Amino acid sequence: MLIPRGLLAADLPRMPAEEVDILVVGSGVAGLSAALAVPAGRTVLLATKDRLGHSATRYAQGGIAAVLDLVTDSVAEHVADTLAAGAGLCDPVAVESLVAEGAQAIADLRARGVRFDREGPAGELARTREGGHSRSRVVHAGGDATGAELERALTEAVRADPAVRSLEHAFLVDLLTADGRVTGALLWSGGRPRVVRSHAVVLASGGAGQLYADTTNPPLSTGDGVAAALRAGAVLADLEFVQFHPTALHVDGDPRPLISEAMRGEGAVLRDGDGTPVMAGVHPLGDLAPRDIVTRAVAARMAATGARHLWLDATSIPADHLERRFPTILARCRAAGIDPSRQPIPVSPAAHYLMGGVLTDLDGRTSLPGLFAVGEAACTGVHGANRLASNSLLEGVVFAARIGRALDEAGWPEGSWGDPTPAGRGRARPGAGPGAGPGGLRGRLRRLMTEKVGVVRSGSGLAEALAELDGLAAALGDLGPEAFETANLVQLGRAVAELAARREESRGGHWRSDHPAPVEAWRVRQTLTRTAAGDLEAGLLAVPAAAEAGR
Repeated sequence: MLIPRGLLAADLPRMPAEEVDILVVGSGVAGLSAALAVPAGRTVLLATKDRLGHSATRYAQGGIAAVLDLVTDSVAEHVADTLAAGAGLCDPVAVESLVAEGAQAIADLRARGVRFDREGPAGELARTREGGHSRSRVVHAGGDATGAELERALTEAVRADPAVRSLEHAFLVDLLTADGRVTGALLWSGGRPRVVRSHAVVLASGGAGQLYADTTNPPLSTGDGVAAALRAGAVLADLEFVQFHPTALHVDGDPRPLISEAMRGEGAVLRDGDGTPVMAGVHPLGDLAPRDIVTRAVAARMAATGARHLWLDATSIPADHLERRFPTILARCRAAGIDPSRQPIPVSPAAHYLMGGVLTDLDGRTSLPGLFAVGEAACTGVHGANRLASNSLLEGVVFAARIGRALDEAGWPEGSWGDPTPAGRGRARPGAGPGAGPGGLRGRLRRLMTEKVGVVRSGSGLAEALAELDGLAAALGDLGPEAFETANLVQLGRAVAELAARREESRGGHWRSDHPAPVEAWRVRQTLTRTAAGDLEAGLLAVPAAAEAGR
């Protein structure tokens, strides 16, 4: 499958353009934090394809992992937990940076008005434990509404900042480049193309959970920024590692409601239809094992018993504690006719988080000058093959601040954007007809990815997926803007399947039934980029040992 340079055929040199110092794409925790971190005296345009306050961040329940008490916890322990969850593929330097700056990130969020939960007579920040953590270090807000509280506070801060202008319902179509540098973006806003020229673009556009039929991600999670970066020639990494959350509420809906593993941290137990604990004897941490291990155990038990779901039993947790700690989860369960204080919750795995993304350094710089990435759209190396619970919100805040410092140190050549590269090879044109219909293609894609590139993969299944993905790409035809998201998903689906087929081992979020064990020779990271001809070119990155990182 050839990857086009652009989605939209447009005569860019003839189009009027607005100019701004920094363009931030995305309004979740990473995008909002990045916009607020831009150095003083610089103008910012924050573009979001929905409304401010509506992103995947608001669905985050558990909290933010950070070392706040050096008596009962340590940076070294949080680093060790992150590295263990990442199954040998984390970048140790990136992990150490993330964890060491965690306490400052929490302090910054509190200064922005985030209201974290408190406990005890001294009113200390409440902390809980989640899967893969050796200590209780996860701070939370609203019981199980941490993401919503972060979105509220940061959105209010952005609206109050005179240097930040927001543009809602603006879709990122393509990145613009000149002389090998990103110089802005082509947006779709108000039913027409819109050119924004900038000295730097920060991608904070989130993940791609909509690749799968069952996902905890909202419909807007279609990987638009990652796909645009791929078309522009940026290097991507670790795309084969997709995290499936083991406990999504087993009800119809898109997205599937998440049942936070913090509930297991408070004592809930995964059971099969006979009441047998699923994680007994599987891992020393039991129900609080890393997510990839729990997900595979759940999938295996479902396959062995023929069950469509398993059960999360929280009935041992006092009802008043459930009400106080998990009000969002209880409300969603009760809307489905389930009372978790009296009966177990039906759960099954769902796509949750993309560990891979646009490859960055420790300051968010990508392989393309002028382009930064942060949050789920980025691949900083902190997650490796499997993200440790509650490190994602932390990553968004920490690396957004690092981007802000990098921008403060950067040179600012006024008015030197150059002539943008036309997007002209895109097949879509403004007002193009519906063609084959993006809705039907998107449904086919999601079923294909779930069946062939999901929790359990195989060489034969991946080969079938690659062939069918090529067919879906051809079926896109001359589609208009209503198919932009579908085109992005098809391109990213092809990238995920490509790297999954190449990795002949099982590690973290990538599980091959025909290669069920990890292989030391595969303790490398895979990269992917688009060649000038539109082909996908894979590469390898060495992973430094933790000891080497400290030298």
